[in-house]
Amino acid sequence: MITLAPRAAHAERSLARRDAALPGLPWLLDNGRLSELLGETVRVTRVRYKPGTSLLVAFRRTRNGSFDYGWAMTRTPASSGKLLEREHTARGRGGDMRILRPDHGHPDTLVAVGGVEDDWALHRNLTWLKRNGIGRLDLRLRAGAAPLAGSSVLRYKPERRLVLLAHKASTAVVIKTAAKPAGPGQHTQFLNRLRHHDVPLLPQIADDECLANGISASTAWGTGDLAAHGDTTDARAAAYTAGQALAALHCVPVAAGVAGPAAGPTPDNPGDGLAAQLKATRTMVSALLPELEPLARDLETRIAALLLGRHRTAPVLVHGDFSPDQVLVGDSEVRLIDFDRAGMGTAEADLGSFAAAEEAALLPAAGGVAEGGLPSSGVPDGGAPAGTAAGAPARGPAGGPKTVLLTEGYLDAGGRFSQAAVDAWASCRLFNSSVDPFRDRSPEWAADMTWHLSRAKELIP
Repeated sequence: MITLAPRAAHAERSLARRDAALPGLPWLLDNGRLSELLGETVRVTRVRYKPGTSLLVAFRRTRNGSFDYGWAMTRTPASSGKLLEREHTARGRGGDMRILRPDHGHPDTLVAVGGVEDDWALHRNLTWLKRNGIGRLDLRLRAGAAPLAGSSVLRYKPERRLVLLAHKASTAVVIKTAAKPAGPGQHTQFLNRLRHHDVPLLPQIADDECLANGISASTAWGTGDLAAHGDTTDARAAAYTAGQALAALHCVPVAAGVAGPAAGPTPDNPGDGLAAQLKATRTMVSALLPELEPLARDLETRIAALLLGRHRTAPVLVHGDFSPDQVLVGDSEVRLIDFDRAGMGTAEADLGSFAAAEEAALLPAAGGVAEGGLPSSGVPDGGAPAGTAAGAPARGPAGGPKTVLLTEGYLDAGGRFSQAAVDAWASCRLFNSSVDPFRDRSPEWAADMTWHLSRAKELIP
């Protein structure tokens, strides 16, 4: 059982007192209380929190010697009727969703609990995967079984996506089921365009009908992502090669609209999406740690002024969410993955995103075990590199050793960038991801949030 650090535990008690509209909140944020409520040992792995409205968590448990996932949700007493309606619907289709009342003194405090198959937003597409997708993908799963039978869960974000590992003959296959149809960045026409311009990708096996039902799939490849590889010869070579691959991506000519929504402000997109994201982050930081609101508000203003007010260069095709865990490694070769957010933007956005993600992965809390039991970073357990939440913020340009090698490969392949712009975009990612330690249930989430904001401030003038 993971125990919260004193500051994080205090912050959650304060949060529960402030958000009296959600009386069920304390049961869902505490592993021990949720385990007691469910009658089995569980660990919360992901949180979606809407202050004053709802709290939805994913949890992991061990059953029959393997990991199993589920979810729990609470809403305000005034809107708990929606949970009862969902329970009625779930029972009608043979689901296992149930309603619990954790506080006998307040029977209107409800907690809904279910398995992955009962996920309200994913249910339709998981059902399609079971009835049609398994056959179309030619997967080796038991006929008529639930979507999880014969497969294992790699990642689960409730009401967003479920990532499975299955098998096709002797080949491992990674299947992603999303709540919405696959975006343009996952379609064959776009991915073939990238391959034509020497961007290293994984073979895709999902057809158009699969994509229309939120199902994408590719063969498994390599020995893990770049975030999970430490300072080895292969990892260093892979970081350099990833820089070359990123340069190739940025050189791909793409007609307007082919790659989906822009991943950053461009002449055709004045940045409304970015401004809204910055505002949403500031609002959430204020809700979680009110003492950080002045810093968050200052960062929102300064980052917006830098990224939306500066003279911008011609946009290029960008990944949109580039980070070490979007680079798969096999010996010294790489494959880039997850182009859901690909679009037209500035090259420094990808470079800054990678640099920020590398720094954040060096936080002590990130060196543990990720979902599925795989290491979440190359930092040994207990490691505390300079620049973590436990010490002074890192100095100098954004990123770490992998970023240095990535940019070397990028430059050698013909890429060009402004370091000041890279740092500004790294600051943006650190700011927007500052709430991730809370969402990912880091035991040190309060300290980690503070580090994110402090480092974001340090990277901009």
